[in-house]
Amino acid sequence: EQQNIIISYLENEGIKVYADIPKKYKPMAQISMKKTKHDDLILQDLFFDGNDNIIRTEKFENTIFKQGDKSLIVNNLFLYFEDTGEKNNFYYDKQNSINIAEDYKKRIEKVYGNMYLDRVMEEKDYFLISYIQKVDGYKVFNNTLNVKIFEDGKINIHFNNYQKPDFISEKINIYSVDEAMYTFSKEIRNLIVDKEIYIRGIDLGYYLKGDSENITFSFLPYYRFYIRGIESPFYVNAYTNTFEYETMVINTEEIF
Repeated sequence: EQQNIIISYLENEGIKVYADIPKKYKPMAQISMKKTKHDDLILQDLFFDGNDNIIRTEKFENTIFKQGDKSLIVNNLFLYFEDTGEKNNFYYDKQNSINIAEDYKKRIEKVYGNMYLDRVMEEKDYFLISYIQKVDGYKVFNNTLNVKIFEDGKINIHFNNYQKPDFISEKINIYSVDEAMYTFSKEIRNLIVDKEIYIRGIDLGYYLKGDSENITFSFLPYYRFYIRGIESPFYVNAYTNTFEYETMVINTEEIF
């Protein structure tokens, strides 16, 4: 009944839901995790063909490795890998793109732990295949591997990771998904005023808003929303039922 009421309300607001809606909202604890410290030699083995002819440079707070058409940025916030070289026998379609992403995922999870397929999206000139890690059965929205396979064969990989989860609070009641959807609908209309909105993903997990130089970070329960036409998600804090979204855009072209 709650689901039918909120869907009907959203439709009246010009917001349509094309996603499974999570129905359970048990109390959830805060968790604490540490930012992963990367080993440069291990990263070179993961992303490059051997350790020969790798050029290392420093720019801003980034360490940059290059080998031919391949480049890797190591930052305290993320890893970014790019392969612009031509691929032998490359065929651009959904399944082949997933196969390429799976290969990188298997390499990376040997070092950083298991990851699970989160979503596959087809955009204008690329497929986006996303993987995510879990704690206590919940997704950690910051622990993601995003692989983009472009129609010309170029590959972009963005990876972010926190480790050693620890529960730091008692379990606290959270808002139900229909309450979060109501809050989302009100706030998204302030950002997108006169267009119909299509929700293509809703889930519940842990999220760290922002980042800093702290040693440990507190992750809180959030509902995550994806809408058509925008790659980045929006969030509703499940403790406070407040709307938030990411404002930081990483411009890798400036780093290169």
